[in-house]
Amino acid sequence: MKSISYIVGLITLVLVYSCGSTQSAVSESDMAALSDLVEGRKFRIESDWADPTVTRAMMQVGAILGPQNSVARINLIGNDNYLEVRGDSVKSDLPYFGERQMGGGYNTNDIGIKIDEVARDMELHYLDSKKKYKMSFKAGNVDTNESYNVVIEIFSNKKTSIIVTSTERNSIRYEGTIMPLLEE
Repeated sequence: MKSISYIVGLITLVLVYSCGSTQSAVSESDMAALSDLVEGRKFRIESDWADPTVTRAMMQVGAILGPQNSVARINLIGNDNYLEVRGDSVKSDLPYFGERQMGGGYNTNDIGIKIDEVARDMELHYLDSKKKYKMSFKAGNVDTNESYNVVIEIFSNKKTSIIVTSTERNSIRYEGTIMPLLEE
């Protein structure tokens, strides 16, 4: 009976430790470098994944997305895409997957989210309880009258989440990595 109690106790102990948090701590120097990058507002984000809003129309075309993709998650690795912040100026070229609700026109070659202007209402906050930065701003498309509300979350491990809400399209989320701007 004693051996059964011992085995049950050992299994419980192993389960408790294996279910523990696996977050690795970020060093103070890495966090300081990230703070300089974000608070200096000179950074570039390249996205690896796009998470479009899933609608009935998206479900119908899901089969053509290819391997490693679903209507809810699209692999962007190998596709050129970026969002750059230089002070108050924002420049982006992000692919768009989803439904356009209005506007757009005919024979448009550039259907992605393209921004190249000074952002409006830009705000940047550090959320200490969650150890992340949150930036939000408003901007418009270079070629159309479309407007975007953009929210960027930057985590301590340099991973990012960009949520773009449009006046003419369903919202989309991008997951990627932040890096310093390349000097030109």
